[in-house]
Amino acid sequence: MLTGSNTDSILHAVVAATRAACKLPLPEVISPGHCFVTDLGFDSMSIARLALELEDRVQQPVLLDDWIASEPDPSALTVGSLCNYVAALG
Repeated sequence: MLTGSNTDSILHAVVAATRAACKLPLPEVISPGHCFVTDLGFDSMSIARLALELEDRVQQPVLLDDWIASEPDPSALTVGSLCNYVAALG
């Protein structure tokens, strides 16, 4: 669950970074429940691009290895879980 006063700005940054990082067509609306792997078609290269795009948007290093390792199932790697991870960074 997303919490905090900057929830909307974090979601906006994650969605913008997601769109910039993915080379595949994405849904018109990307929601917190979308899974990066199964719903959005991300692979390891897309995830690497996502980290770089996020760093540009949140103006701090974003190492996604910890986020990936925190989820035992790839289907749990959702937009919402990434927003929570980014929120916890700063």
